[in-house]
Amino acid sequence: MKIMAARRRDADDIRFLVQHLNLGSVEEALSLCSDVFPDEDVPPRARLVLEDAFGTTP
Repeated sequence: MKIMAARRRDADDIRFLVQHLNLGSVEEALSLCSDVFPDEDVPPRARLVLEDAFGTTP
């Protein structure tokens, strides 16, 4: 739910959850969101927040 909301204030929580769940990439995290919320599109801002969490911001 944190990734789906992708609010700036969720960034620290998302970083924590990425580590806690041992997610290895932005794509893995987005895939997990799609599995949990199959009827909802993952918002584009979620990728930006995840790229920041993984340190892959271009």
